[in-house]
Amino acid sequence: MARRMRPRTGFRFGARWLCLAGMVLGFSRTVAQETWVDQPVMPSVAAFSADSFFAREQVMRHDVMMLASDRMEGRLTGSVQDSLSALYIGLRFLENGLTPLSADYAHALPGRTQTDYWLDYSFKARWGEQVRSRNVAGVVKGTDSALSGRFVVVGAHFDHLGWGDKVETSMRKGVRQIHNGADDNASGVAAMLELMRYYSRFPLQKSLIFVAFSGEETGLCGSTAFLDGFPFALSSIDAMFNLDMIGGLQGDKFRITGVGRSREARAMVEEASRHTDLEVLVSPDGHGPSDHASFYARQIPVFFFCTPPTPRYHTPDDDPATLCYRGMARITGLAGNLLKQVGDAGPLHFTSAGEPQRPAKGMGKFEVTLGLMPDINNTAVKGLTAMIVVEGKAAYKAGLRSGDVILRLAGKKISTIEQYMDVLAGLKKGEKVKIKAVRKSDGKKAVYVAEV
Repeated sequence: MARRMRPRTGFRFGARWLCLAGMVLGFSRTVAQETWVDQPVMPSVAAFSADSFFAREQVMRHDVMMLASDRMEGRLTGSVQDSLSALYIGLRFLENGLTPLSADYAHALPGRTQTDYWLDYSFKARWGEQVRSRNVAGVVKGTDSALSGRFVVVGAHFDHLGWGDKVETSMRKGVRQIHNGADDNASGVAAMLELMRYYSRFPLQKSLIFVAFSGEETGLCGSTAFLDGFPFALSSIDAMFNLDMIGGLQGDKFRITGVGRSREARAMVEEASRHTDLEVLVSPDGHGPSDHASFYARQIPVFFFCTPPTPRYHTPDDDPATLCYRGMARITGLAGNLLKQVGDAGPLHFTSAGEPQRPAKGMGKFEVTLGLMPDINNTAVKGLTAMIVVEGKAAYKAGLRSGDVILRLAGKKISTIEQYMDVLAGLKKGEKVKIKAVRKSDGKKAVYVAEV
């Protein structure tokens, strides 16, 4: 059970944190020298314009390189590198004058140290340890007296799998190697930080809470603790933007998930889409395998930004050099335009369309697994694409392969990730289940039998 978060106040650096602060600053210089030859620590790029938001590709690349370097050792929740990452993010908040999140944020001054933005919590990890970690949160106060008491949360998780030997979701079983998590999710943190930098200079009418969650890979622990300890009524949160794995854009199509979860969302997305060269698709579903599921479960409208997983997902190959930074900048630009629509409008009204509650990523409520990663963006015309089928797992042993499109599972039609999760939640260990799919290899339909 995660304990209630508490903000850090005042000057709380002990010897350990002074040492860590020196490490993160020295680490930043070292990585810059190794990976940005003849470049300063933060690349010199064009300044923002008040007229419209645009994301600066070089700055986002820099943030990814800082967070996904081998020196961060995969940012396992509760590790020293988890703390270093939180210091790095807190420093960015400090540089841009954000106010720490507290019940008195409206009258509080900007933070004085990186740890002023830390929200501590603890939980019992699956590997048996009592883990202490923190979210990192800062507020940009709204400009409108009538709307500044309403919040839009812009979040991204900064934790990953460490060396891959404690969190059981590594795709390389039995291999102890650093999982840098560049796409998952240094890419989303870089986008969150770039949005923070812009809107700290050009605030909106509503207050914006920028938050980096830890503990996502261990079961949405950070986002759950954030909501458990939120110092105001949860009804004051108008929407949550979740940026998770945005480094794999291919082509010009991008899907925003969660658009059906508030009455006002679709019109806002349509307006934001007018200012991007992306072809924006929408999905109404509010559930999904990331931190926005914690908010949706508490009836808060969500917008989920994510590109489909690649074969590097949850492997040691997810490195900074593999990301599409131009695509990241385009997606962040779209998120920034939509954030302005939400942040300058009246309250959003949640709608669930009668959907049942489902377990979210990592929550441990599924008794079985097929060993595959479905297409989060649901790009198949019919069915649900199995983007990654893990070798040696139930679906792979049955004959399913990456890229195959699932049409039916256990006799039930599958066209969304929610339908897939509903069926999966009802399966029992040892049960034999039929999977009807279209093979990527030849386009033909086939039926497989998997023992889960």
